[in-house]
Order: sequence, then structure tokens, then C-alpha cells
Amino acid sequence: MADLATIARPLPKSPAPAPSLIDRKLKARPSRIGLAVFVAAISAGLAYIVFHVSRDLNAVKSTGSWPYILLGLALVIALGFEFVNGFHDTANAVATVIYTNSLEPHVAVVWSGAPAACGQ
Repeated sequence: MADLATIARPLPKSPAPAPSLIDRKLKARPSRIGLAVFVAAISAGLAYIVFHVSRDLNAVKSTGSWPYILLGLALVIALGFEFVNGFHDTANAVATVIYTNSLEPHVAVVWSGAPAACGQ
């Protein structure tokens, strides 16, 4: 049986191929300006939510914190559901445009989140 075994020579090393355009774009880091705009948008959204929820709750006369705890729990559950559902929607929405190179991956993901943020 040993006489059937052959010794294979290793293949010659070829130069590493240049990274593709998609690899370069996926490894690119966001700019400081982009991060600042993102943080400002998130902060403005949270401030808007806190302001309007507190204004709406001013009319409620309650002696305990139980209604606020239940409201917070309901919001966390609803946002958790939307977050998980958004994974599926985003994957379905961006797969084609990324595969066909119609949009860059980062732009496609942001674009797919825009209709959900607008309430559509």
C-alpha cells in the first residue's frame, strides 16, 4: 500500500493578489466628521424623545413609579422587536445592491435604514 503513495511537491508561492475594491471599502474607517454627525443625530433624537415623553407624562397624576417602569419596559420590548426585525429587512434590502455593486456597502446599509426611521 505504501508504494501507491506519492510525494507531492508544494506549489510555488505566487504573489498575493491585490485587495479588491470591496475589501478596501469594507476595511475603511469612518471619518471623524461622520462619527460626529452620527453622535449628534442620535443625541438629538434621544433629546426629542425625552422631551416629548416627559411633556406627555406631565398630565398624568401618579403617586408611584410603577407606570413609568411599565412604560420603559414596553418601550424596550418594542424597540428590541424593531431592532431584530431590522436585521432581516436590512439583509434583504441590501443584498442585491451590494452584490451588483450598485451601492457601496456602508451607503446601502444606511440607505436601507432610512425608510424605517421615517416611519414607512
